[in-house]
Amino acid sequence: EDWIFKVKDDGQTAAAASLGMLLLWDIDEGLAQIDKYMERSEEHIVAGSYMALGLVNNGITNECDPVQALLIDKLDTTDRQSLKIGALMGLSFAYAGSAREDLLEAISPIILDSSNTTELQA
Repeated sequence: EDWIFKVKDDGQTAAAASLGMLLLWDIDEGLAQIDKYMERSEEHIVAGSYMALGLVNNGITNECDPVQALLIDKLDTTDRQSLKIGALMGLSFAYAGSAREDLLEAISPIILDSSNTTELQA
């Protein structure tokens, strides 16, 4: 846990996101480990935890679909750009290659909104 706090800013995002690779495809343990970072006050850690959530669930079909439930909600409830980027990347990691129309409908308004920054649209 301490290694996430040894770095700052984007380093914290990368460190938190790396949990997703360490816990790849272990949904139960992954959600338990990542959950404690999702509600922290440090924005970079929270954004990284969203990415980690997507990585843990990469290519997995789950009836509950926790990634979609958690991250789509985050897109709708936050105004902070780094958190939206983290949620979008988490969704991208989780559903890459799935061709899910429902996700396309959910993220298209954000990507196509010209008032958003290039970082968020990319």
